Amino acid sequence: MESQGPFDLVLRTLEEGRNDVEMAGTAADLGIASGDLRVQGPVVLRAKAFRAGHRVEIQGSLSATITLVCDRCLEPVVRELRIPVRVYADRPESRDRRSPQELREQDLGIVYHDGQSVALAEELRQELLVEVPWHVLCREDCRGLCPRCGANRNVSSCGCAPSIGEAAQETG
Repeated sequence: MESQGPFDLVLRTLEEGRNDVEMAGTAADLGIASGDLRVQGPVVLRAKAFRAGHRVEIQGSLSATITLVCDRCLEPVVRELRIPVRVYADRPESRDRRSPQELREQDLGIVYHDGQSVALAEELRQELLVEVPWHVLCREDCRGLCPRCGANRNVSSCGCAPSIGEAAQETG
């Protein structure tokens, strides 16, 4: 039997009907390398799992604390993510002869399981990565770096004359 990961939902632990589920692991457990995204502390799934035979629906939220870089001043920015999660899981029908990869590609939103456990790591990984903001500011009024000397203008004035584009932005 294959060992269970922190984001594998073991079906024998679920009763028919509603079950409270909490799972915690690391970014590495989700297949996220530290070079791809800096996640501080655990990644936690808090959810309700509704079981009816082999069918399972998981509804809840995934939370993680990530560190990004401000697009203007390059200072670290810590963000708390709380992501709604909804996953449907079922056992593939015995009459369906498609491979697990073909099933996955054609039935988006459904996770197929082996009757023992539901592997949620890939679904949670995708949910987390989709929610990472593309444009990050440390604060709305971030003044950024001076394009001439590189000083962080949030910390101090550098004394450099503003460029033509910056002067237009300040007056307009």
